[in-house]
Amino acid sequence: MKQMTCAQMGGPATCSTTISGNTPDEMINNGMEHLKATHPDMVEGMKTMPKETMEGWRADFQKKWDAAPDM
Repeated sequence: MKQMTCAQMGGPATCSTTISGNTPDEMINNGMEHLKATHPDMVEGMKTMPKETMEGWRADFQKKWDAAPDM
């Protein structure tokens, strides 16, 4: 299992909520649930993001996932 804060995953810089997951996809899903509950405005903004922007986010997230220590 790995952990990152919401901010580390691309959420608001001031959000220190810890998101965890056993796989990158699980952490992304858990992060999305947190965003829906806590930062719904960000979810709305993501709906209009270009595909290339989301792909760039995913590549950046994967690097962070790979570097994060196992808990």
